[in-house]
Amino acid sequence: MKYLPILVAMAGAVACNNDHKRPEQQAGADSVLYSDIIRPVTDSIQHFPDQDALYYRRALLLFNTNPNLAQADFEKAASLKPANPDYWAGAGEAALLESHYDKAELYFSKALANAPTYTYLQYKLATAMLENKHTTQADSLANVLADTAEGRDKAFYLKARMAEDRHDTTAAIEHLKAAVAAAGPHAEYEAVMELADLLRARKTPEAVRYYTAAWHQDSLNAAPLYDAGQVQEEMGDTNTAMNTYRKCIVADPGFAPAYMALGNIHSSRNQWKEAYNFYNLAAKAAPTDAQAYYQRARCQEQLGNKKEAIDDYAKAASFRKDFKEAKEAMQRLSR
Repeated sequence: MKYLPILVAMAGAVACNNDHKRPEQQAGADSVLYSDIIRPVTDSIQHFPDQDALYYRRALLLFNTNPNLAQADFEKAASLKPANPDYWAGAGEAALLESHYDKAELYFSKALANAPTYTYLQYKLATAMLENKHTTQADSLANVLADTAEGRDKAFYLKARMAEDRHDTTAAIEHLKAAVAAAGPHAEYEAVMELADLLRARKTPEAVRYYTAAWHQDSLNAAPLYDAGQVQEEMGDTNTAMNTYRKCIVADPGFAPAYMALGNIHSSRNQWKEAYNFYNLAAKAAPTDAQAYYQRARCQEQLGNKKEAIDDYAKAASFRKDFKEAKEAMQRLSR
């Protein structure tokens, strides 16, 4: 969404600068309209009930937490000024979140009627059509988008979605590749990850490329790198996978799955001291992860630290009540 998040942030900043207080309390949904951030706009609406911009501002403030209330305000703003495409587009976005696909399709159509060259609105209308099972119309709109420079990537996103709905994974992969290539550095993160996941499911090493590309889009998010490491392991390239897991830890030192993966590799090699170090770090990063304590206990047992092993098996069993292996190991060592 090119317009809405920016306006949400702007509206939020304006509202946060106004600390107006109101004594009465409201119940139910109305109480949201009288929360500290929303209340100033609600008060203004009571004084100026025909000001479309006020309903729009309140809708933006409500959008992320109460899309149903936001939709009502977008609709009111649009009824007061039907020629404003942003009002209809906002109502369409809220309707999509609320799974009101008929309304979403209607509202994006009205937005597009007031901004016929806005390719993003065409994309959102096609998305609403797909959700509403109007596949033929969505495909026609995707073909229109494919002939525009700014909408080409979105056309392929749509076609990939349609291919997946048909369970045609081969076509979905090709469309997603085309979409990512057309968008270049501005490719949608979710689309890149979806492409990588589809390639991984087919045990294709090329998945690593797209997981890495997704990580470059959000270098503080270690999850795509972890997935890349998993693919490398699945392909038998364990040493490269270990390097990738280490990059995960640099990107996010609190990312427990990377510590677990490194611990698993070392334990598979009977390198118990090294494995213990990584499982220990995993337990610190995720202090309620039963598997981390269980694996750390196995290392303690192999290293001859019986008491410590029992303690860790007990922790594992406490965090997962049905952890049969941990309970049996604890009983075995306690005899």
